[in-house]
Amino acid sequence: MINGSFKIIGIILVLVGLVSCDGNKVFEEYIEVKKANWQKENVASFEFEAKDTTVLHNLYINIRNTGDYAYSNIYLFVTMKGPNGGLLKDTVNCVLADNRGKWLGKGVGDLWDLRIPYVGGFKFAQSGKYIISLEQAMRVEDGLKGITDVGLRVETTNK
Repeated sequence: MINGSFKIIGIILVLVGLVSCDGNKVFEEYIEVKKANWQKENVASFEFEAKDTTVLHNLYINIRNTGDYAYSNIYLFVTMKGPNGGLLKDTVNCVLADNRGKWLGKGVGDLWDLRIPYVGGFKFAQSGKYIISLEQAMRVEDGLKGITDVGLRVETTNK
């Protein structure tokens, strides 16, 4: 019985070690959407420090949704504010399901997690604090039911 417990603990430790090995990650954070209903006025803002301006980076938008989400996509307004105060604004269409309605990404039960490539292979112009804000841009009066979390991931491409 004790040997079996040690095996299980060993397997768990190995799995945790494999999952936590993410050497390319510069930043990743999720913000929970209250009551899984993303209102237009609720802007998700992410603040991170860009330290290396010599390596290429990828930015990803992370969306978690339930099967209750009524659409196959979500439009977002994305705003990036750099250390010098400059602003970049963009509108992004994030596809969450295929043409048959099958959710994309990884799913557990009725929760789906999708990492959507936003910008790839770029260098930050300056080191310093960046703020990236995500605002849902769907024309729905009562919010987007079924969106549980939104997130941002920044990673290097050549570590």
